[in-house]
Amino acid sequence: MAEIWSSNPIVPHTGGTFNFPTATTEVVYTINYTDNNGCTATTTYTVTDPYAGHEYVEIGGLKWATMNIGATEITDKGLYFQWGDTEGYTADQVGSGAGQKYFGWEDYKYGNGTSSPGATGMTKYNSTDGKTVLDLSDDAARANWGGLWRMPTADEYVALGEAVNTAWTTDYQGSGVEGIICTDKIDSSKVLFFPVCSSCSEGEISRLHEDICHYWSSSLYSDVLLAYRFHAESYRIFWNLRFERSRGVAVRGVVG
Repeated sequence: MAEIWSSNPIVPHTGGTFNFPTATTEVVYTINYTDNNGCTATTTYTVTDPYAGHEYVEIGGLKWATMNIGATEITDKGLYFQWGDTEGYTADQVGSGAGQKYFGWEDYKYGNGTSSPGATGMTKYNSTDGKTVLDLSDDAARANWGGLWRMPTADEYVALGEAVNTAWTTDYQGSGVEGIICTDKIDSSKVLFFPVCSSCSEGEISRLHEDICHYWSSSLYSDVLLAYRFHAESYRIFWNLRFERSRGVAVRGVVG
């Protein structure tokens, strides 16, 4: 169950009953109670859940979501996102046909609509605006999960790498899903699993990347056509590798 934060302390009253909601970001709920003298009253509270009902593991002072944005299980890949776009797509939606997502520079949100925009063709997060981290309005974790969720920065992925021991598995907990297990060096009960997630490019899901973990960070690279990502495979890990912003990549959220 997610933690609940409230600006109002809850003081139970005799005979009072209420349900504590956790599934949404903000909830207004009512407590009806009867005191010892038989008098009835109603109290209304607004409760804010910064995690919007999603589970997390805290490692190194940062709360990491246990699953990908768009996933329903820890082993699910979730949705594919271009860097800076908040709309995600399933594998079935990737393609070059009508109504499908191409994942090229031609359909990149902050490109100029051409297949070769170059650095000067980036309409946001470029050398002119000086932005190096995604605005929350362009953050896929915040847009899709709400609460205080956001995408981790490249430095936060590096910090995660310093805080955990890693192991590659081809069958996570008997699920048949391949990926990397990250276990807190201090508290081995804290475990994160990143399932393998291919990248998408020019109407296809890359077969070359089908056994690799790709996860966007919120950090722009010095070449503004690129952004940082977390990259892991069975024999190597890069906590801050780069990728073209137009590619479709999975997203994991953090709070903190």
